[in-house]
Amino acid sequence: MASFLSVQTGLLLAVLAFVCPQDAAKEPADKADAAGKIDKAIRKVHEDYDDYLAQKKKLVESYESLQASIKQSEAEWSRIQNEGVIKQFSAIQSAMNSMQISNTIGSIGSAPGGNTNPNDFAMRQQLQQQLAVNRMMENMNAFMRSQELQQLGVEAQRTIRTRFETIQKVLKVEEDYRQWQSAGNRFFDKYWKFTDPQKEFSTQESQSALAALQERDKENLAAQLAEALLLTNKGDYSQANELLESLIEVQGPLQPIAMMCKALALDGMDKDRESKLAMQSSIKIDRTNPYCRWLRARLACKQDQSNIAETEWKALTTVATMQQDAKRAMALLYAQRVTKTPSNAGRAVTLASEAHEKQTPPTWYSHYVLAVCLNSAKKKEEALKQIDAAKELASQEQQEKCDKLKEAIQQDQPFEIKL
Repeated sequence: MASFLSVQTGLLLAVLAFVCPQDAAKEPADKADAAGKIDKAIRKVHEDYDDYLAQKKKLVESYESLQASIKQSEAEWSRIQNEGVIKQFSAIQSAMNSMQISNTIGSIGSAPGGNTNPNDFAMRQQLQQQLAVNRMMENMNAFMRSQELQQLGVEAQRTIRTRFETIQKVLKVEEDYRQWQSAGNRFFDKYWKFTDPQKEFSTQESQSALAALQERDKENLAAQLAEALLLTNKGDYSQANELLESLIEVQGPLQPIAMMCKALALDGMDKDRESKLAMQSSIKIDRTNPYCRWLRARLACKQDQSNIAETEWKALTTVATMQQDAKRAMALLYAQRVTKTPSNAGRAVTLASEAHEKQTPPTWYSHYVLAVCLNSAKKKEEALKQIDAAKELASQEQQEKCDKLKEAIQQDQPFEIKL
């Protein structure tokens, strides 16, 4: 009888597995789905970047066409007999050229952000340049309405007006290029979350992100930097360092981030002196860059300089896009200090709770961090509730981390927190 029931039970389970195959394969499917979503999201950013690069081609074509138009009008321009008009017009045009406005579009083949200095001084300088351009246009507009110009013949007036309109179009293309270049600097913002800044990715998610980042356009420096950061987080310091060599030579907003990433990579390669020099170079270029501050905090944690890490992450709690991550990082930092300073437990729970409440939808890692902090505050039941919630959302690999934490909570044992 017992044997018969055993057989029947086995058959029933087999039937259930056949009828509900999605349940039998739920874990692998969920795991693959998370990695697939990362791959798809990165490739979408790549597509946006390709579209962005296509805009450069249009700008180049417009610029070259306008330059050809100016050149073609040279013969007509030389036939104008009124020397006073020619000198006045040429003086205005020369003054505009002396401000090196056309030099900007002349470097259109450079990488996005290549001529953009992130410092406040450069921004003020650009505003002053634009103001000067506006004043020059006012002078030219006044000239076009001048009595002297009205005394010229119809053909001469048409030639001058055509030249004037062409210069206006050139200035418009140059302004469009400056805006295009500035937009390129923001692509790194889109790639940042795929660098696994909180080190929450599973191995499969990390591999998927890495593969997608590697399939980029050669001009996509933002994706190249993102790949270097992901490799650094994975511990592949030598490979990351190779990618960073070319990036640190390109002046612009990505340069200080690349420098700070290099500092992390060199530290991982036990090149302490070189790491310190790279860190100092990054700080010298841009001290307040939020991505640099995050990486500086990571480096400080590796060097047991928790006070520096706290300062950097605390500054990022006021940056909307990094606020939740920074609070979680600080929460773990405080939880790590509890053995020496018990009062840090309350601060850890508060920060982790604030970040978790704003996490929509909640992730396994959000629950996990809150569980770690609750455990440090000896809130056993609440910690167990959060770690169970984390495990439900986690992949198999991440579930193993949850199990280790749960075991420590249940047995009232200390749990090692790695930052």
